[in-house]
Amino acid sequence: MANECLFETTERSTFPITVSFLDENAVAATPTAATYRLDDEASKVNLVPVTAISPLSTAVDIWITSDQNRIIRPRSKSEIRTLTVEFDYESENGPAHATAEYKYKLVNLYGVLDVPSASMSPSSSASPSV
Repeated sequence: MANECLFETTERSTFPITVSFLDENAVAATPTAATYRLDDEASKVNLVPVTAISPLSTAVDIWITSDQNRIIRPRSKSEIRTLTVEFDYESENGPAHATAEYKYKLVNLYGVLDVPSASMSPSSSASPSV
């Protein structure tokens, strides 16, 4: 499954990923604990360190911010990001641990500047100075 992505979004866009927690029988389970991390696949740069997921449910949305979706290699047409999830749950055989991976393609857009916000500064307003 090399670089097989389920999703695609554009650089500097906020992007939600719905994570579903399934037990060993592929049945929805509410974890007792869960974490995620976000990495750039090619450079191995960690963009979000291991972070606890809260509140927990059988499915949760993890919001990737626009800053976390910045392009690392400006000459690249796209980058692959990997969201890795680990969770603990109670199975029919006792405590269990599981992992999941969600990949998405981040498209590099010509003209998107590497700044935290696209808002304009007050000095660049269209009104003339007097």
